Amino acid sequence: MKHSSSFALIMKNMKRILGLALLLLAATSYSQVQKKILFIGNSYTNANNLPELITSLAQASGNSIISDAYTPGGSQLNQHATNPVVLNKIAAEDWDFVVLQEQSQLPAFPYAQTSTLFYPNAAILADSIYANNECSLPLFYNTWGRQVGDPQWDSINTFQKMNKRLFEAYSLAAEQAGAMLSPIGIGFSHVNQDGNAIVNFNDLYTNDGSHPTIKGSYLAACIFNNVIFSGISTGNTFVPNGINAAEAGYLQGVADHVVYDVDSIQLDFRPELSNNDFTVVINSGQGTFNPLISEGDFDSWNFGDGQTSTLENATHTYTSNGTFEVVMYSSAKCQTDSVKQDVTISTLGVFLEELSAINVYPNPSSNGMINIDLNGLETYTVFTLLGKEIYQGSDKQLTLSKGVYVVKYNSQSRKIIVL
Repeated sequence: MKHSSSFALIMKNMKRILGLALLLLAATSYSQVQKKILFIGNSYTNANNLPELITSLAQASGNSIISDAYTPGGSQLNQHATNPVVLNKIAAEDWDFVVLQEQSQLPAFPYAQTSTLFYPNAAILADSIYANNECSLPLFYNTWGRQVGDPQWDSINTFQKMNKRLFEAYSLAAEQAGAMLSPIGIGFSHVNQDGNAIVNFNDLYTNDGSHPTIKGSYLAACIFNNVIFSGISTGNTFVPNGINAAEAGYLQGVADHVVYDVDSIQLDFRPELSNNDFTVVINSGQGTFNPLISEGDFDSWNFGDGQTSTLENATHTYTSNGTFEVVMYSSAKCQTDSVKQDVTISTLGVFLEELSAINVYPNPSSNGMINIDLNGLETYTVFTLLGKEIYQGSDKQLTLSKGVYVVKYNSQSRKIIVL
C-alpha cells in the first residue's frame, strides 16, 4: 500500500481534494444532505459513541444523519446474522448505509476460519440489507490491527501484519457483496508510518492496546464522514473533548489522504456502468453530443466550460478555444456513473484525446474513410469499444463501418468515430 511519510505531503495533496469539496459545496449549498445509517457491530463501534461522532461531523458540514445501532461488546457477525433484533432493525428503515463491523480479531484469522465464520455471515447480512431495500449499501467497517498485533498466530503478531490481514479480509467481503469499504485500518497505518505525525500512534489506543481512544475514534469518524458524504474532513469545525485543534487538523488530513489519495485502496465495489459512451461532432465551435447507452439511463451533460444540460441529444456552443473535459452522467440500479472525453476546440475543429505520435483524420468521419499518418510508427491496432481486435498493421487508410473505435499503439490510445 502506498503511504506518504509526512503531514506536509498530505497538505500538498489537499489542493485536488479541496477542489472536489468545492464542487460538492456548489452542488449542496442550498440543500442539506441527509443519510439514514444503521450501525451493526460491537465495542469498537460503541467506543466513544462513534455514530454520534460521525453525526456531529456531518452536522458541522451542513448535513444530517438519522441513525440506529446494535453494538453489544464482543459480538460477531455470525451472531448478528441470526439475531431477530438485528434483522428487525435492518427491516425498520430504507437505510442508505448499514455499517457492518466484525469482532476485532476474526477477519485476520486463517482462511479456514474466516471462510466459515466471517465471509458467509457477512454475505447473509448483506443479502438481508439488499432484500429490505435494493438501494441500501452495506458499508464494511475495516478495523485496525492491535497495537502490537495478536501473538496467538505468527502471521498477525505485529500491528502491520494484523492490519494487512484485516484490510484484505474486509476488502474481499465488500467485493463479494458489491458493497463499500471504510478503511479505518489504513488511517491507523498511516499514523504508524508517519515520522512527523502530530498524533502519536500509541495515542490512538487505550491501555488494552485494542480499543480506540477518542483520537482513534475521531480518525475513524472522519474517514466514515468522507465515505458516506463523498466529502472531506479538513476544516470541519467539530472537535470533541480530548483533542486539540492541531491534532484534529492532522487526523482530518489523514482521513482525506486515505480516502482520496491512496491509489491502492478501493472503496466502492458496486458494479460499474462501464459500457456507456458518447459521440461528439463539432461544427464552428458548436458541439453535438449523442449518448451511446447500453446500461441504465442517460442523466445529464457537463460540457467542461461551466455549462450543463439534461437534454439527451444536446448541442452546445463553445465561446473560446481550449480543451474541455466533457462528462456524460448515467444511472442504473441505484447508482450513477460518468464517462469523460477531452474535447479540444480550435480553428481546426475538435480532436478527441489528441496524441503526438500519430494523426488520425477526419475524426469524426462521415463516410468511414480514415487516414492515418504513422509518423514513423510501424504498426497500430484497431479495436471495437467492446475490445474486439479488427485490424493490426500499418495501412495509411482504413474503411470502417459506422461506430466508435479505439486505435492503440504502444501504451497510448485514441478514439475514432464514424458517423
